[in-house]
Amino acid sequence: MVSVALGLCFTLAVSDAGAVISFGSSRFGALGHGSLESEVLPRRVKAVAELGFRFVAVAAGNCHSLALTEEGHVYEWGDRDANGHGQDQPTPQLVAALAGVHVLLVHARNFSSCAVTEKGELYTWGGGYPNSFNLGHGVAAMQPTPKRVGALSGVNVTAAAICESHSLAAGKDGVVWGFGQRAALGLGEADAPPGDSEDDDSEDEGCVVQPTPIPNIRVRTLP
Repeated sequence: MVSVALGLCFTLAVSDAGAVISFGSSRFGALGHGSLESEVLPRRVKAVAELGFRFVAVAAGNCHSLALTEEGHVYEWGDRDANGHGQDQPTPQLVAALAGVHVLLVHARNFSSCAVTEKGELYTWGGGYPNSFNLGHGVAAMQPTPKRVGALSGVNVTAAAICESHSLAAGKDGVVWGFGQRAALGLGEADAPPGDSEDDDSEDEGCVVQPTPIPNIRVRTLP
């Protein structure tokens, strides 16, 4: 196995031959076998095997799944609130909003997902806790399909991780950017720092609304 991911009571894996395998609970179709039936033993996801692509990575949220091909295409299935299609999807489908970009990295957690492209663009979709602002779009609303984080358009993103309350993105220069709940980002108390104005649109109910550099942290980017 070259990649594994754990969802809520289910497991995804990618073999060294590029096959996607899943087992466990198939709530909302999270296993990708076209049904809601659980699988006690590991089973190859036939729908993606028939596509003829070699898969290199998987990611899992609570009840949705992502799989990334060697060519940079993203396939997703499972819970409608998180899967980028707007409806429960028990069979893997190409994420159309990412069809025009080459994705290098995918990550998922709870009901949220993110993708990093070869050009250093960060896309997020899904949603999290109310007012968590974990998608980086400046609003707390759900985002049903992948949308580029415009506030990071000047950053060459090389890595990212997303959760229901907050998210992090690392730039090629090593700077780490965070957005979402302040307490989860290591930015101190939930209240706005002294001196910040009440109408500062970068803060909202203890959240960082727009991507903000995290102090005292740098990420080393390997060649």
